[in-house]
Amino acid sequence: MISRSNISPLPREVIAEGFQRPQHARLRLDRFQRGADNRRIDVALGTVVTGAVEAYTSALVRGQLQRLWGQPVSPLGESVVENFRAVLSDHERAVVKGARAVNRLERIQLYQLSLVKLLLASVDSELARLRAQLDDARSEPARQTSGQSLQFHQQAVTLGRNLEHVRTLVARELMREYLRIERGALCKLRQSVLGIAWPVPESMLGNPLLQLDGVGDSRDFYLVYPLLLRDAGLVRQAAVPLLETFADWMPDFVTLESPADGNLPSLAVGPGDQPVSRCMVEIGARIQGLFGKQELDGCAMSWLDHPDNAENLLGGGRGDWPRHGPWLHSAVDRLQRDLNKKLSSALNNAGLMRAIGASYELQAVYPQTRLAGAEVPLFDFLGGSLGRRALLKRLEALDGGADPAAALRRIEDLRRAYRTGQGADKRQLVARFAADVLRFRRDLKLAWHACSAMGRVRLVSDEGVPGSEYDDHRVQIFCRRNAAVETAGSVVGHVIVRAEIRGIARITSQMSERSLDPAAHFSRHFYDPLTRLAEQFGARKVVVESDALILSLLEHSGEGAEGLAVARGCCVAAKLIELTDRMNAEHARLGLRHMELGVGVAYADEPPTFLYDHARRVTISPAIQRARSLSSCHPLLRTTCSLPGGRGLCVASQVDEEGDAEPDDMVRCNVNAIEIDAAAFTQLNVEIVLRRLRQRGTKAAILYAGYCTDVKGENHWLLVRERDVALWIGAKLHDAGGQGRRFFEVVSDTRLIERVRRKLAADEPAETDSTPSDWR
Repeated sequence: MISRSNISPLPREVIAEGFQRPQHARLRLDRFQRGADNRRIDVALGTVVTGAVEAYTSALVRGQLQRLWGQPVSPLGESVVENFRAVLSDHERAVVKGARAVNRLERIQLYQLSLVKLLLASVDSELARLRAQLDDARSEPARQTSGQSLQFHQQAVTLGRNLEHVRTLVARELMREYLRIERGALCKLRQSVLGIAWPVPESMLGNPLLQLDGVGDSRDFYLVYPLLLRDAGLVRQAAVPLLETFADWMPDFVTLESPADGNLPSLAVGPGDQPVSRCMVEIGARIQGLFGKQELDGCAMSWLDHPDNAENLLGGGRGDWPRHGPWLHSAVDRLQRDLNKKLSSALNNAGLMRAIGASYELQAVYPQTRLAGAEVPLFDFLGGSLGRRALLKRLEALDGGADPAAALRRIEDLRRAYRTGQGADKRQLVARFAADVLRFRRDLKLAWHACSAMGRVRLVSDEGVPGSEYDDHRVQIFCRRNAAVETAGSVVGHVIVRAEIRGIARITSQMSERSLDPAAHFSRHFYDPLTRLAEQFGARKVVVESDALILSLLEHSGEGAEGLAVARGCCVAAKLIELTDRMNAEHARLGLRHMELGVGVAYADEPPTFLYDHARRVTISPAIQRARSLSSCHPLLRTTCSLPGGRGLCVASQVDEEGDAEPDDMVRCNVNAIEIDAAAFTQLNVEIVLRRLRQRGTKAAILYAGYCTDVKGENHWLLVRERDVALWIGAKLHDAGGQGRRFFEVVSDTRLIERVRRKLAADEPAETDSTPSDWR
């Protein structure tokens, strides 16, 4: 157990409030049926994905081996990279859409983990294939007589000696490209459609330990973590005093009572899972003594898993020392000094301070020496366990023909320069080291769970799976076709955005009277920006007239289609209002009348009908008539209702003196506002995750907030307000008292949107499971 030290002069809660805490969704793979072997989940990614991954991996491996063997490096084909990006992006869009459709977040979790397993396994498979080819080539009689056998033998020996290093370099580049895809438009799409940007934590997908295949080669490890942490025994020696230093704020589930080997989760590995099991062996040797069973089994996360917390609590690892970090209390300075001194003393008593200093000296000095393969002897020299003569002998034995004496002089010059810098301050080293230990500890925990999850996945070929296994859902299929995923299938629905334009004739007349050019003015301030706006959200102009504008957005059924027609239609409508406001600001400057819009958004769950007048396409849709009604402004109702600032939306039901509704009873006053019909609002809830809020100060008004991505992958806030339809009796408006019908308005007020955004950011739960409630 970790005992409390009571070193803090501040209440425990004051410091705890300044901690950042990671928010991770739990993996839910236990919800999937087991596959043919009754142990693992069978996953078919399809030949399109596997083909793109294998082609890109092969190109990366070829380039690394050419560098290793001193050969001219073939340029990486741009088509290979572009195909890799396009295929992975299109497939994940389809998976996100499918996960939303069946309301199962675990579908995207399974897909991402399966894809990472495929990426890492493809590196090992390609390297194994090339090693086998080298062995076969040097054994051929024709190669032996021509002298090529010796060349192949040397290449095989060099590859065998550098196999771990090459594997890490390729895996790192492969995962870097994959994470570029994940962090771009796909991240925003997941946030918009699923309500969570990273269903599998980013720190798990991009975990360096997975790329290192455990701890990997020392020449790769030291670039990511202090080199002394590669030793399993030293990891525990460093972690024990660190956790004891922070004991006052330690979560109850964090202990140093290591689970016994028999209590660790078992892996259901098979013939294709050697990379996973090999990584687990390396990690398993290091988690012993670092985690309690409760923390490890549940992958429980805490403030310790955000390493900046420890660095801040110890005064900071860079710049002026100490830095208060997120705490403003005057006693924080004293606490930081006391904690730093306590940890420094504990590490010194454990005999680690010289190794810690040598680790950071190595990171600063070694990359500038241009030596290869001298990480460990140089680390020992910097730490004092290897003398000058011994280091010179080790340098003489290196390949590359470097002058050992000159290299040693270069090392000592770089070492002196580093030690005179601010980064070598002992207190800052202690703070940096604490953060690095906790980062390594977190990565061990996440890598263990990632490997455990990937070990539960069996990648199967789509063609080799019997049809009966598809029928009983024993195989989780993410793509069965042998062709690229279609980005759009048949049209299954559409959205009409209609804007009723008021005042444009009078503005044109005013400009003509002043000898101004109306055509140039409206092109610059309205129609040209409108064209760019339509392209940004995938809308098409149907009608553009002086008093009306109609846009359409199509909903496709293809697996790669994003299914965001209504959400994007609402965003187009909100941007139209913003565009009008900007143009009216210019009108105010010129002394012209203001232009006014009324916007309606209607949805139909069927494709529109197209007629043709020669080459001109005519769109026929019931949604056009509904959008016309939504965008209208009843002249009598406008004089009756009171709109704040002369703009907004009022919807009323006409009732006669006997209390009966009129046949065509719904009337509207729509002034620079946007109404969407009930069908569009229902579909909007299908397309994206909406957070429900109640708006203060507005009776019976409910707000719904969410994200929508445009065709370029940019995120846009979307805010919808639900309100009561008023009763219009005898030219007077009456409140329905919450018993009547409701209408839906897309909010374009940027100030209200910003307030909602800040509220949602402040209300984010601080628990380890950040999965939205509708996914539970």
